[in-house]
Amino acid sequence: MLNADAFQMSSSRRTSLVEGEDKQRKSKRESNQSFEMMVGESAILKKEDQDHSSKTRLSMATSTGGGVMELGWSPTGVWWKDLLFFCGPGWLVSIAYVDPGNYQADIQAGATTQYRLLFTVWWASILSIYVQVLCVRLGYRTKMSLSEVQAFEYKSTNSKWKIYTAWIIAEFSIIITDLPEVIGFGIALNIFFGLPYWAGILLSLITTMLFLATQRFGIQTMEIIIFAMVGIMSVALFVELGFIHPDVKSMVEGWVYGFVDVQASDIFAMVGILGAVCMPHNLYLHSGTCQERKINVSTGDGPKTMDLVVKYCSWEPVLPIVVSFFVNMAILSIAAESVFGATNAANVGLTDFCDYFKSLKGGCVLWGIALLAAGQSSAITTTYSGQFVMDGFLDYRLNVHVRAIGTRLIAILPCVLIAALLPTYLNQIVNWVNALLAILLPFALLPLVKYNCSPAVMGEFATTGWEKYLMYTLAILVYLVNCITISCPGGGFFGDYTQGLEWGTRKIGIIILEAIIQSLYFWWSCMSLFKPIGPNVGTDTLDVLATQARKETTLIEEEENETKEEKEEKAIVIEDEQEKQEKAIIKDKDEAAVNENQKDDDDISM
Repeated sequence: MLNADAFQMSSSRRTSLVEGEDKQRKSKRESNQSFEMMVGESAILKKEDQDHSSKTRLSMATSTGGGVMELGWSPTGVWWKDLLFFCGPGWLVSIAYVDPGNYQADIQAGATTQYRLLFTVWWASILSIYVQVLCVRLGYRTKMSLSEVQAFEYKSTNSKWKIYTAWIIAEFSIIITDLPEVIGFGIALNIFFGLPYWAGILLSLITTMLFLATQRFGIQTMEIIIFAMVGIMSVALFVELGFIHPDVKSMVEGWVYGFVDVQASDIFAMVGILGAVCMPHNLYLHSGTCQERKINVSTGDGPKTMDLVVKYCSWEPVLPIVVSFFVNMAILSIAAESVFGATNAANVGLTDFCDYFKSLKGGCVLWGIALLAAGQSSAITTTYSGQFVMDGFLDYRLNVHVRAIGTRLIAILPCVLIAALLPTYLNQIVNWVNALLAILLPFALLPLVKYNCSPAVMGEFATTGWEKYLMYTLAILVYLVNCITISCPGGGFFGDYTQGLEWGTRKIGIIILEAIIQSLYFWWSCMSLFKPIGPNVGTDTLDVLATQARKETTLIEEEENETKEEKEEKAIVIEDEQEKQEKAIIKDKDEAAVNENQKDDDDISM
């Protein structure tokens, strides 16, 4: 339950919205009663269905001439059928685990450490699975995305600057996530047509145009295309892996206990893997997209149905993430066998990795296909993530076309300059992006952990006991790893830069800057993880408040999203009703005139 002070602003605002919505509905029903009798109450039922109540296979019906309208999923009793219904969001999110950023991280790890860091890929994947489970719990139990809950908390203390700060950080993470995809597209066109990298990067807007063009066919169409393209590349990688005969013993050792051989120089590569696998924007994305499935909880078994929904949605991302791990393992293994020990191993990456395919004919073509697929997937995930982030933090939603093109343009500009002036640094740019994503991860992960453990947010579903301590331990470890990356030699940031500097004004200035950054990082992380949302008896949980607010939001959205045909049909019905009323009035007038004439005739005859 929420603190009476802690969410009074949001609570009063949402209460006023509900009152306004009730008046609006009452007025609308009274003024259009005859219309609603014809068309039924399907719009209202659809509204309440959409209201994040989680919908099931269908039991509710609406009367429109005796027809039955399905409103959502309900348990069938066959687990695999129920699980299939929820498949989609996890696969959409997992596409990001086989993008050019992941490819670059795998190549670097294999080329510089052979199999030593394979355990990092595995445990980062396990962490990602658990993080997606937390996103599902938060999304379904509060009916809100992660960004909405964060904004809700900050509004309660009138901390608008925190809302804007968190929004800017989230947007920044989304934009830099797009950088590797943009670079990958430029590399793919270089492979196919020999175009300069900068020209190919400029043409990466094509992926955005394709994404927007497929909107009319639904997101499933684009998902199928992407799965097919990535599937082709995955098969090609495993074929190449079979040809090179990897050292299975070394592979297993690196997978199971490679951490025993970790060196300080491996920190940058390890953090790059963490950032590439556990991307911050995925937390905002999955906490929102998991709620898109319609669920019917109107029956007496509603609570049990919701428990099943959370269960199935928690299991759904496991398979795609495990599959992505083996794809990443294949890339790392090829780099470990074909690139490790080469004179320029540390510089090998997306631009020249396919040159090391020893046995696979047409390997570079297939590599280019994979980079194209990853670029298209990014246009989807970054656009949808941006929608959830802006809608949650600012309560504002851009048109999807503006959002997609804007994000891609911002990512393209720096990449074009680097590709034109410093084309040999493209691989290193992707390495830096991966490390930055890891450093930005706590800004999303730590609030997610706190909200899942907070009774003020989750009510009776708040995590307690050993799992709570596990969650906090993982969050603190992620934060500490990033602190080490920022300051220690081998991390690729301040530690590496200041190590070779002589003591003087320049070195002291950099150390002071480092101390300021670490202090701010520590303060924000502590606030995000440990600042409590105190419970107080008699107040509502986020679940209740969010549901109330959704009533007004979904009413407005439904009215805005009515198709032209629906509006025309309603207009025709209204016109017909008006025409009937006009005819009735004319008929009444004619009858009155006839009666009046008859009366006049009677008077004359008298």
